[in-house]
Amino acid sequence: AWMRQALAAVGLSDPWLPPAALVVALLAWQAIEASDWRFSPACLVGMAAESLVLAIALIGLSKLVDLGFMRLEGSASPATLATGAIHPIAPLIGFLGAGLYEEALFRLALVPLGFAVLRLLQVPAVLASTLAVSGSAFLFSMAHHAGAPGEAFTWFAFIFRWLAGVYFAWVFIVRGFGIAVGTHAAYDILVGWFDWHL
Repeated sequence: AWMRQALAAVGLSDPWLPPAALVVALLAWQAIEASDWRFSPACLVGMAAESLVLAIALIGLSKLVDLGFMRLEGSASPATLATGAIHPIAPLIGFLGAGLYEEALFRLALVPLGFAVLRLLQVPAVLASTLAVSGSAFLFSMAHHAGAPGEAFTWFAFIFRWLAGVYFAWVFIVRGFGIAVGTHAAYDILVGWFDWHL
C-alpha cells in the first residue's frame, strides 16, 4: 500500500505501471546476462522448499528479537510484522505482491546501486557491501512507518524489520532474487495469512 501511495504522490497512479516496470526490468536483466531460458519444475519445487526453510528461520529470528524486548521491557512485544488472521484470498495476493515488489526495490535495485556508488567513492568492497545491505534494510524498515498508510512506530517492529531487511539482502546476494522473493512472500504468508509462529 505504501508503494502505491508513493507512486501516486508523484503522479504515477496507473495500477499496471509497477508490474509493467518490473517485467521490463527483469527482461532487460535476462537479456544483459544472456542466460538460457529454461523452466525446470524440479528446480521450482526446490526453490519453494528453500524459501520456506529460510522463512521459518526468519520467524525464529523474530522470536529471538521478541524475547529480547520482553526481557528489556518486562512485557510482551508483538511477534509479527504482518497483521494476523484474516483469511480471504485478497491478503494472500497482497503478501505475494509485497514479497515481489519490496524485494525488487530494496534488494534488486538499492543493494547493487548502493554498493556501486560506494565503490565509486573508493570505499573498500567489504565495507561497501555492509553499508549497502544495512542502508537498504534501514530504508526498508522506515518505509513501513512512512506516510498515510504507515503503521505506528514501535522499536520492536523497526528493529526487527531492519534485521529482516539485512536477512533478505544476504539471501538475495547469496541465493539470488528468486529465493529472496520466495522467502519474503513465504514469511508474510506464514505469519500474516496462517498466523503461524514458533
